[in-house]
Amino acid sequence: MQLHTQPPPPHHTHTHAHTRVCCTVSRLSSSSLSPPTIMKQSVKNYIVDPRDNIIIECEAKGNPVPTFSWRRNGKFFNIGKDPRVTMRKRSGTLEIGFRSGGRPEDYEGEYQCFATNDFGVSLSNKILLRVSKAPLWPKEVLEPVSVTEGSALVLPCNPPPGLPPPFTFWMDSNMSPIPQDKRVSMGLNGDLYFSNVLAQDANTDYSCKARFLFTHTIQEKNPYKLKVQTKEPYNDTSYNASEPHGVAESTPTFLSPSGSESSKMVLRDEQLLLECIAAGLPTPIIKWFKKGGELPGQKVKFENFNKTLKIVSVSEEDAGEYVCMANNHLGTIRHSIFVQVKAAPYWLHKPSDQVLAPEENGRLVCRANGNPKPRIEWLVNGQPIESSPTNPNRQVHGDTIMFHSVQIGSSAVYQCNASNEHGYLLANAFVNVLDLPPRMLGPKNQLIKVIKNNRTFLDCPFFGSPLPELPHGLGLK
Repeated sequence: MQLHTQPPPPHHTHTHAHTRVCCTVSRLSSSSLSPPTIMKQSVKNYIVDPRDNIIIECEAKGNPVPTFSWRRNGKFFNIGKDPRVTMRKRSGTLEIGFRSGGRPEDYEGEYQCFATNDFGVSLSNKILLRVSKAPLWPKEVLEPVSVTEGSALVLPCNPPPGLPPPFTFWMDSNMSPIPQDKRVSMGLNGDLYFSNVLAQDANTDYSCKARFLFTHTIQEKNPYKLKVQTKEPYNDTSYNASEPHGVAESTPTFLSPSGSESSKMVLRDEQLLLECIAAGLPTPIIKWFKKGGELPGQKVKFENFNKTLKIVSVSEEDAGEYVCMANNHLGTIRHSIFVQVKAAPYWLHKPSDQVLAPEENGRLVCRANGNPKPRIEWLVNGQPIESSPTNPNRQVHGDTIMFHSVQIGSSAVYQCNASNEHGYLLANAFVNVLDLPPRMLGPKNQLIKVIKNNRTFLDCPFFGSPLPELPHGLGLK
């Protein structure tokens, strides 16, 4: 039940014993009977640990108490025929157990919960269930990598494609992290980049590690060993550790990305990461610009020794051409990255519950924005509105449903689905057609103590459909 209270100024004001007494009017929108309302559900993209039971949540309230059913991959999911699947009492939450065998992977798919009572059907989001994966690293024999001192080098990582993707990092055979700086650093793809190779880089080996979050396991690639070819003999005591010895300097060139320009697409409200890694001797310095405007200083962060530009929460204004510049004293190069900002649907006007009296008019509005523009689809009690029984008092105009002279018996739960290629939104809204006589709520003959010369508010709650009018001659004694 929704209680609507009109704020001050009050409808009626009377003065008695120098005390201002004000009556505020409340209308109760409906009786305690109500359709199902989804209160709790699993996330849309739901990744589960294969070592645990699978729990898919769906909780709803309503009066009468809702009953629950599920669809899997668009078809009715017959829970009673699968001994591994149980539904919790007074709930739609599913639990799938594997004590008696079975594979969690067999239950991957798209699930949707339907909560039903006498007043309609409410839907959960579509829940894409996937099982976390931590595949083994392919066995490979890595030959020593031979490289000339002063030249650039990239050591590929190529971790196995886990779900979710693993966190990668580099260590040596003594389990010490590989020191990183503006010359040597890991890229966003996990590869290890050398802007130029020093002779002492051969003193260690390089192993890429992959940490899988769900299984709490770490896998490692066989280590790389470097052979650095130098023009002069190298020894630890006489060698300058910061610069190659007797090697010709070189102008900058890009290791990542390649070429003079590239493109990047990012979704609104997500994180934008742009990367430029350059080779050269001396080690190039990276700087960033935005063509036709300034970088948003409060939103932009530079990481990985200025090689990565990060914007945490992207908006449409962040689209455009970003330029990274790499330079040393021998020259300068530039790379342009053209950023497109797309958007999954987001609400402009989410449909809300409506209470209408017989013969009244009303409307449901479902407006969402996105890029591309979202497609609006209406459902009634979980079924597409096109295939539902014809209702001459209802007309669909794109994102709006118009109701004309509604009739008793036409109450229903409507669903609005706004979708594009990047995602979707789903909202339930109850249109309740009620014919209820006015009824006063609250205790009768209530004695209220007030303070002389102070303003006092008296609440006057009532309900009815259509909305009753409060007589102007309301008296207070």
